[in-house]
Amino acid sequence: MIPYERVKPSLGSLLLCYWLFLVCTERNLFAISAGVQSSSIETSKQPAEPLSLTSSVKTLAAHTRYGILLDAGSSSTKSKIYRWIPPKPPNTLPAVQLLKSTRFKPALTTFRNDKDGLTDYLSRILSAAKQIVPVTERSITPISIMATAGFRFMSGPAVQSLLQLTRSVMSNASINPFQFSETAGVAVLSGEEEGVYSWIAANYLHGFFDDNRKVSETVGVLEMGGGSTQITFMPSGPLYAEEFHVTVAGKQYNLYVQSYLQYGINGIKIKVAQHLFDLSPDSETVDNPCMLRGDTKVLNLRVDKALTMRGTGNPEKCEGILTLMLEPHRGNKCQPKPCAIGPVYQPQLPNITFYATQAFTYAPKNLEVIGSNKILDIDRLREAAFHHCNRTLEEAEADSNMSKRFASDDCLTALYMTVLLTTSYGFKRDTSHIKVTSKLGGEYIDWALGAMLMEISSNMAEDKTQYSVTCKPEREATVAYTKEKNVATSYVYYGSKFLAIWAGLRKRADNARS
Repeated sequence: MIPYERVKPSLGSLLLCYWLFLVCTERNLFAISAGVQSSSIETSKQPAEPLSLTSSVKTLAAHTRYGILLDAGSSSTKSKIYRWIPPKPPNTLPAVQLLKSTRFKPALTTFRNDKDGLTDYLSRILSAAKQIVPVTERSITPISIMATAGFRFMSGPAVQSLLQLTRSVMSNASINPFQFSETAGVAVLSGEEEGVYSWIAANYLHGFFDDNRKVSETVGVLEMGGGSTQITFMPSGPLYAEEFHVTVAGKQYNLYVQSYLQYGINGIKIKVAQHLFDLSPDSETVDNPCMLRGDTKVLNLRVDKALTMRGTGNPEKCEGILTLMLEPHRGNKCQPKPCAIGPVYQPQLPNITFYATQAFTYAPKNLEVIGSNKILDIDRLREAAFHHCNRTLEEAEADSNMSKRFASDDCLTALYMTVLLTTSYGFKRDTSHIKVTSKLGGEYIDWALGAMLMEISSNMAEDKTQYSVTCKPEREATVAYTKEKNVATSYVYYGSKFLAIWAGLRKRADNARS
């Protein structure tokens, strides 16, 4: 609200002028953005909320800011342009609006040895962004490139070479008019960082950070991509490994985050194929129980090894293979306890809602087991998976109008989900705490939103201890497991603790005697 002593008697006329000015500015901006179309670019755009006299007056107190995040994935780069108004209170998050999301093909990794091609590719992305961000705001609009799964499978030298090439192009002011950091402007996200950002985004959309809600009112996130899968939540008890400290709006949250590389929907197909090949290493064709009868696929396990898989549609056998891959270790092989997949530590699940996003939504939707409330019934999914896996490829296409290309994928993915959620993660079969959807409150649960919130906080906060969104992994070497030496590591940790306690008691006793 504008203080009375700062305005002249003609308050009504001034407010009307301000309102007309802002309306015209916003209309011009969105008229420009609406005109950017290309047949080779897939776009999605959210319209701005209707302006009112009240909202227009509020914009006088703070300057509208913009931010750009380029999500460099395995098949394309998604440009996401955000807008927000910095809030007055230091410990609050702004209302962040996604103005436009645009997909550019091919992937950034395509240009690993092609600087001219990379320059042209990034120039197209930046030119489209310039149509959205006003000229006066470009030099103060941060832009970052964050690479995900595609980069994680590249060799270290190849990644560093491509990152350096990308930095050199983005540092060219004649190409990039936006605010770019050569040190932090291009980065490869770990799966755990992606999980943290998604957790921030989900809880931001949930309204958790705004309403002083209880810690028990947080939500967890289950992500499934092509190459990896992540689980992120705030545990109700202590953490012994995989701990991330996240500070949001002045409050710290201790998260459990775990990413399983090569356990995405494409990764698990390769694992199943490798398992079948290991059983018959001299065969060029193997029977795959996780594929529908009548389906045949060729998979390149190595550069010199192509494996032909013939579907046999045996859900019991497929489930057995998946259980073998996903069951947790027991006894001394699991340190610290409890474990999820193999020796990987995971604390007990809290009594909160989890959002299963991305590829978690595909099979349940195609098998029609998700209702309007989006709650997953694990037993119903398993029953539908068994029915589907027992069909032939032709029956699936005729009865359910399924694509022949993805019908077998739904068989494997549905069975994979049931085993992963119950055997590995520890959900009960009758749980009602899993919602299968990529949206919350009508907005996408997107790690890019969480990453943008971090970018916003670092650029707008004078005191980052008061207003910050920072995350850092805190894994003490003596606590965290290693796959090769998990038992020995645990012994060292608890042995050192025992010696420290013993030494303290001995010192106290000596002092008492003296």
